[in-house]
Order: sequence, then C-alpha cells, then structure tokens
Amino acid sequence: MSYSEEESEPTDNPEEEETEKPEKKAKKKKELKPKLTIGQWWRAKDFGKAPHEILDTLARQIEDDQSSRYDNYKRYAKLFEDGTSPEFADRLTQNELANTIETLWAQVFKNKIVPGVSTSGANWEEWDRARQYSRWLEGSFEEGKVNEKVVPQAGIKSLVLGTGFVKVGWQEKEDNYACITYTEVDARNLYVDALEARSGCPRTLIQKDRIDRFQLHEIYKDDRDDFYGKKEERIRGIEKCTEYDDKDLSVKTSERCDMIVVREAWHLPSAPGATDGRHVIWIKGCTLVDEEFTWDVFPFMRLRFGCALEGWYGVSAVKRLAPTQQLLDKLNTKIDEAQDVMGVPRILVQAGNLPTKAEIEDIPGGVLEVKNINGVKDWNAQCASPEMYQDRDAAPSKMRSLLGVSDFEVQQSLPQNMREFSAPAMERWVDQGQARHAMFHRELESGIVELADLAMRQAEQCQEMGYKLVVTAPDSDHSYNSVEMLDFEKVFIDRKKLKIRIQPMSQLPQSFAGKVEAIGKLKTEAGIMLDPKMALRMMEIPDPNYAADYMTSDEEIIHKNLCWMTKNKEVLPPLPYDNLALIIGMTAKFINHYRIREDADMEVVSVLGQYIQMAKDIQELGKPDPNAPPPPMGLPMGGPPMPSMPPPMGPPLPGGAPVPMPPGAAGPPPGPPMPPMPPPGMPMQ
Repeated sequence: MSYSEEESEPTDNPEEEETEKPEKKAKKKKELKPKLTIGQWWRAKDFGKAPHEILDTLARQIEDDQSSRYDNYKRYAKLFEDGTSPEFADRLTQNELANTIETLWAQVFKNKIVPGVSTSGANWEEWDRARQYSRWLEGSFEEGKVNEKVVPQAGIKSLVLGTGFVKVGWQEKEDNYACITYTEVDARNLYVDALEARSGCPRTLIQKDRIDRFQLHEIYKDDRDDFYGKKEERIRGIEKCTEYDDKDLSVKTSERCDMIVVREAWHLPSAPGATDGRHVIWIKGCTLVDEEFTWDVFPFMRLRFGCALEGWYGVSAVKRLAPTQQLLDKLNTKIDEAQDVMGVPRILVQAGNLPTKAEIEDIPGGVLEVKNINGVKDWNAQCASPEMYQDRDAAPSKMRSLLGVSDFEVQQSLPQNMREFSAPAMERWVDQGQARHAMFHRELESGIVELADLAMRQAEQCQEMGYKLVVTAPDSDHSYNSVEMLDFEKVFIDRKKLKIRIQPMSQLPQSFAGKVEAIGKLKTEAGIMLDPKMALRMMEIPDPNYAADYMTSDEEIIHKNLCWMTKNKEVLPPLPYDNLALIIGMTAKFINHYRIREDADMEVVSVLGQYIQMAKDIQELGKPDPNAPPPPMGLPMGGPPMPSMPPPMGPPLPGGAPVPMPPGAAGPPPGPPMPPMPPPGMPMQ
C-alpha cells in the first residue's frame, strides 16, 4: 500500500514554531495516510465525486474480467435445462444429467430446517425468551417462504452454477410496520474482484438487477434522509437512464418493458468500529443511495457445492457430469443413425434375377444385387456393436456414481443382486449415499444459521429505525391449529449472548424405521439414555414439540417459579398437584448452583429453602399418622357390608320360573372385590 505525507503548515509566529517540541513537530510533518486510488469507491467524497462516477467504470471492469465465468454459466444452464451440448443442440437427447442433479437436490432439500436460539448460563426467564425468539425466527422464515421456495431455489442454482445466494432485506408495511424479506439471487448477477476474492474473503460485493422504471420512480420520488442528493436529480436520472445490458438475452433495448439496470455495492468496514463501510445504490449516471454500512458480513447467505481450492465461488455439479452426458449424446446419435440405415431387412438376389415390384411390394426394406450369391457366406444386419449399447446403458449409472446418487433412489427399484438383503443391510446401503453428501448437508446447515443471523441483524436495524416487526409464529405448544403473534421487541436478545443451533441433518437414517432403530440402539448398545423430548425431535414425529413440552411441564413450571423467586425474593407456595418430590430435588440443586455465583444473595437462598420446606410439609400431610386412633369396630376394614344377594338361580323350569341353585353349585362369576378403606388422613384412590 502506498502512503502520502501531509506536511504541517507554517505558523505566523516563527519564534513559536522554533520553540515547539521536536517530537511533536516531526509527527506533525509526517502523518501517513493511505493514498487514494480509483478502486476505493467508498471514499468518493475524498475525491470530490459522486459514488456512481467511480462505480460505473469499476463495476464494468470487474464484470468484463469475469466474462469467462458468465460464459460457463450459460453452458451449464443449457446442459441442465436441455441436456444438449452445442454440437447436438438440434436434437432431443436423454437428459440423465438433469435427472441425477434433481435426485440429489430432492434428497438434500426435502427436510425443513428451523434454527433455534440458545443462551449460555441463562435462567428460566432468559431461556423462555430464547424459545420465543426461536419461534419468531420460525415465523419469519414461514412468512418469507424460506424452506418452501427460497432456499430450494438457491440450492438448485448451487448445483447447476456452483453457488446459490439468498439476500436478506426489509420491506415497509402499513402503520409503521416492517417485515424481513428473503430473495433468491442468481450468481450471474453477483460479482466480486477476482484478486480480492482469491482468499475467499472479499471486501466489496456488487449486485446487478433490472427494475421497472416506474417502480424505481415510486421508490425514490420522495425526500428522505437515507436517499442521496436532491429529489429532482434522482427523478431526472431515472428518466434519462437507458441502460439495459443482459448478457443472457439478446434484447438490447428496454422499450418493450421499460426495464433499467440498477446496481448495488457493499464495502465491509476495515476493522471493528471503523466508519469506512459503505452501501451504495446507483444507476448509470445517478446515485440513489449512499449510506454507511456497519455490518461485518454481506447481507447474503451463500450456498456452495463442491470443494474449491480458492476463490469465492463453488464448483458446478454440471461441470462434473458434462463429459459423461456428452458421451451419452454421442452414443445415442450414432445408434439412432445406425438404426435408420441398418434397422430394416435386406434381400440378397443374384445379379440379373431381380424380382418384380409386384413380388416384393409388401416386404419392408431393400433389395441388394450381388454378382455371386453363393459367395456371400454371412450377412450381419446388426445396427451397432454390443459394446456400443453397453456403453450407452452404463452412462446414466456412471453419472449417478459421480455425485453419490444410488440407482435405487433414482429408479425406485432394487438391483437384482440386492433383493435378498435384510432390512438393516438395505438401510445401511441407502445411508452410504448420504455419506457422499455430508459436506453439502453441512454447507446447507451453516447456511441456515447464517441466514438466521442476517435476519436478526436486519430486524435489529429496522427496530432502531422505529419500525415494528410482528410475525405469525407457531404457538408455544407448536400445535398445527394454533398460531401466535410475536413482536420482535418482546423477544429480542443481544446477539452477543446467544448462539444459533440446528439439528444436524445427516447423522441419522432418512427413513422413519431407520431412525427408530438407530435411536433404539443408542439405548441398548451404547447405553445412552435419551429423554422423550429429544427422541421425538430426532425421529421427526409430527407435532413433537407439544408432546415433548407436555411431558416436561413439571420441570418447566418449577424452573419458572425458581426464576421468579430469585428475581423478586418472595416465596411462591407449592400447590398440592405440583410434583413435590421434583421440587425438593431440583430446588436443592438450584440452591447449590446459585451459591457458586459471586453475586449470590443469602436472602434468595432463604426464600428457596422455604420453598423446599413447604413442599415437604405438603408431603407430610399425605402420610398416615401412626398416633391416629383405630377405626370404629362397627365398620370392618373392607368398608360397609354389601347388601344381601339372592341365591344364584339355575335354568328356568318349563313353566318359566328359575330354579334356585344348590349351595356349592356354579353360579355367575363374582365381581371385583371392593378396595379396602384407607387409613384416616389418606385420600381415596
């Protein structure tokens, strides 16, 4: 980096300048600053220029430098959508490349991934707030169709182009409300400097988009503090802009739809607390937005396929499968041509003995005249060699093996040599394909965590701007027929105090039977005891959260009471239907854990001790009193005497009257015995 020296200006009093300390004078003479270069667009004010005056040239230079990447993207998209190479562009071919990629895409993106918020060393109140924050994120994802549309669309782009992107933004609604938006962005509309991004951590990102002129006019027609320049200059720039460059289409004018190119650039701050982060939106010849950017990440979730050695982009799956698809196209073409030529029968006749037309008009094929028919020993009318058919039939399986996709998952039929396998062996065989995709699963999981973090950042920024963010989220029981309105302000937690977690996708079998078996082995073979809540979530049983929360409600209400008593220093008396034994055990452990803290208050310990004692007192009330007097003699221990029963009756006489059964004869089965009366003080069972 080059630096420029700024010399000190001479003072009006020479004596004062001479008496100045030498160290201060030297520091004043040589103050080093980074030298301005044309690439530092975020310092446009130091140049005395508007941002678009630098970015117009810089953006086109970066885009031209990566023209080869855009050409590859066109080729990959053509292969995926049509399954044809340029040399076979006029033919319909067997697109096994697309079938293989779609199968892998369906395997990875079939699961709904929901991020969860956890806090470190939190009490019940903070834990409950984090749980509500998790439900707020889930509601925001559902409103933005993240798992239903946005992330799967970015996933197919990551497989075809190598990289998929999701942009996080916000949109203003009525009555000072706002919502978080999630938009899938094509990698062909994002570019970074190749040299800056070689290490995978670029500092500048530029996005290109095309927006209708009238929509752009409605957005920037008002005077706002976050808009650049005067309203008249923005409107004039929007009206005069004629740029419509799309490298994927042959359209060179916007007269039919009146779309113009809008670019957006971000520059990350150079260091924590630095003020050189910048965000600019501009069109050709006019800057629309120029504001400070304080995030240390770009507002994009990046999803990459493959393992790239360097750079910012991933590796296309189409690139790996293209040679095999081209071979398949070539073999299909040769076989088709051979069948057209050799796929009809031939008749060999002696020269001079050609049959008449009437004799062969009902026979398909052709007639070949030979000089010596006896000299023709063999006639092979085969269209193509068996090796050519074998190579053609093996090409689809080869493509699936390159991506780790099994034939069973594509064809939904077992291979002939595996039909005698047991169910556990089949489960292990299916899971072998998941191991090949483990890194892609991890990439998706980290991408969802990154997307949740960006949503939190955007929500915090909207809240600072004075907007309210309310989402429709599942209720606390996660029941399917009930929802709850959650306000971001009420669930907000400082991001420094929380961590976003998700359940890993690729650690368990994908089928329900396989999951049940794997979880059962954790108990029988590994000796790991899982609580029902975790087991239900790992098996992905519909609506597991309600059942799990129902089973752990005893612990949850105790945690809630302990948190309230610790905060207010007042005793909450236990109720008779509380789990008294659990109260005693949990509160004792809570007291010991609380006493470790440096700010432990003995008054709180005393309050919690009273809580334990009250639970013990309620337990004592339910125990039998050994000093209680015996029950009265008139009443037997088994309760009051039953009314006398008539003697059992036998079968009826011919006249219809039943005959009494003799003593000892078989009668109707006796009823269940009456339970004994409990001792005084014990409730009835």
